[in-house]
Amino acid sequence: MPNIEVNDFDLAHTLECGQLFRAERREGWYYVACRDHLFKVRQQNNMLEYDGVDEEFLVRFFALDLDLEAIYRKINVDPHIDAAIRQCRGLRICRQDPWECLVSFICSSANTITNIRKVVKLLSERFGQKAKLDDYETHTFPKPGTLNDVESLREAKAGFRAESIAVANNLVTDEYLHALPSAGYEAARERLMQISGVADKTADCVLLFSMDFLSAFPIDTWVKQVIAKEYFHGQNVSLHKMREFAMIYFGQYAGYAQEYLYHKARMDAGRGKGSRK
Repeated sequence: MPNIEVNDFDLAHTLECGQLFRAERREGWYYVACRDHLFKVRQQNNMLEYDGVDEEFLVRFFALDLDLEAIYRKINVDPHIDAAIRQCRGLRICRQDPWECLVSFICSSANTITNIRKVVKLLSERFGQKAKLDDYETHTFPKPGTLNDVESLREAKAGFRAESIAVANNLVTDEYLHALPSAGYEAARERLMQISGVADKTADCVLLFSMDFLSAFPIDTWVKQVIAKEYFHGQNVSLHKMREFAMIYFGQYAGYAQEYLYHKARMDAGRGKGSRK
């Protein structure tokens, strides 16, 4: 079975930090589904063993081509983020499929990670194709244009988000989403937010987790609490002001700071699989 040597990488932190929703641990392996890919991976010290994809896919998906030490040097600007880096060291922001990422984070609105996982799993079962690796069975994520039955979306536990998923399904294509990065951060963000159900946080999650906009700074309940407490002395500050502050303060890799602060907050609260509100 193929393997690859890795530096500054922690598989568990990366897959369990709430950035993606179709990874399951079984007998020491993580089985990961991403759009129409299914692979398994496990880590022993600085070696990754894997099956189901090639090395090029693995390196890109886990962003192993990035110099994480250089990112730390940019964002490690105070004791709060330093503590998060030490606790979550090796967490990398994955390069997800933009369409699956978009639908997944539409499902994240007022939702928990446990429920998001269930909805994404049901959507894949109802609209995707069967996929199998070893004795692990799952489904591919449905293509744009196939999530067009609102009633079936509701039956997949999407709830009030079903209408927004259907709107996104009818509005965007893979080509449209893959072209967004060339528009630049602000323009891409604005275009995403023209889709029903895509507000600030959802747009920034899609930009950060699937389009390589590493300065994007999604703010959910956990991050809002951390930023308010540690950087605004507990004051009631607007999300817009928090986002502007964080993107300037942490710079071009603000998204990494966000995910480290977010994951640390959940771990400290004993909520490793908690809310993604």
